[in-house]
Amino acid sequence: MSMKNFLDWFDDVSCDPVQLCQLFENIPGVSFFIKDTESRLLYMNQKFLPRIGLDSNEELFGKSDFDLFPPRLAEHFRRDDRMVMESRKPMLNILELVFNSQGLPDWFLTNKYPLISKDGTVVGIIGSVRPYADKDNLSKIGDLKWERDDEIGRGVNYIRKNFRKNILIADLVKVSGLNHRKLHRGFIELFGIAPMQFITRTRIESACDDLLTTKKKLTQIANDNGFYDQSSFTQHFRKQMKITPLKYRKQKGFS
Repeated sequence: MSMKNFLDWFDDVSCDPVQLCQLFENIPGVSFFIKDTESRLLYMNQKFLPRIGLDSNEELFGKSDFDLFPPRLAEHFRRDDRMVMESRKPMLNILELVFNSQGLPDWFLTNKYPLISKDGTVVGIIGSVRPYADKDNLSKIGDLKWERDDEIGRGVNYIRKNFRKNILIADLVKVSGLNHRKLHRGFIELFGIAPMQFITRTRIESACDDLLTTKKKLTQIANDNGFYDQSSFTQHFRKQMKITPLKYRKQKGFS
């Protein structure tokens, strides 16, 4: 069957779009979304909704990225949406940072495609999102390169590659080319947290992986992920995750 025949058949049978959306509910690790021309979210698969603090597509419908993310991050998403709609060409493997439901930074690869009606009009965006880092290959974390190549992007890249070391604000100032005040303001505007908080969350993200995929003792996990000692690790972990590292490990069924 040629592509034309397939499209004619698809048009004739008038498939229920809900059935197509359900396909993405059961593909491990892959999420799916649809936006209109104003970048308002119309649909997202159920498994991704808790990550943005929602329970259903009824709550999601009509919300924009500005309702769900810090302003500069939302502007970043919307800029890509406009490029896709104006060029009528997809953008593939966009590396993006999104905070998960625990407030930890996660990296995702996003594909965006123009959604075009039968008369050739661009009516929105359709796309998929999948985690970037393979849980079985934690070394990838240090090799990530964000697609942003501005001052804050350079600071983020430096943190991702060096979070296991002792990072000073002076290091980020040097790498980014921003002064202390602009660096702080840039992180607050883009991520809603200060640079040192971003570093801590990155360390906790990596520690969560260690807790669930290794049998390392807490002292080693603390040391491997840049914390001063086990006590400091436990204190920061409990503040962020609302649970101790050991309870987190047991709660997730790993002992």
